[in-house]
Amino acid sequence: MAYYTETVESQTPKSPAIAFASAISRAVARFMATQDRGIEVRRLQKLSDRELADIGLTRDGIIQHVYHEIY
Repeated sequence: MAYYTETVESQTPKSPAIAFASAISRAVARFMATQDRGIEVRRLQKLSDRELADIGLTRDGIIQHVYHEIY
């Protein structure tokens, strides 16, 4: 036997100022996450092929490894 429950979140109207501040906050968070990933890509690119192999990466796989949630 299976049970199904549907939950619906109530959407209370937000003031335009709160909606705008929330959008800015999300954009800043995405920007910071992107910057952090760029730093990680540059760090891995500085490693030698041997060092990359030791951690199970190839030079061609750096971008896919760092951005694995997106790809």
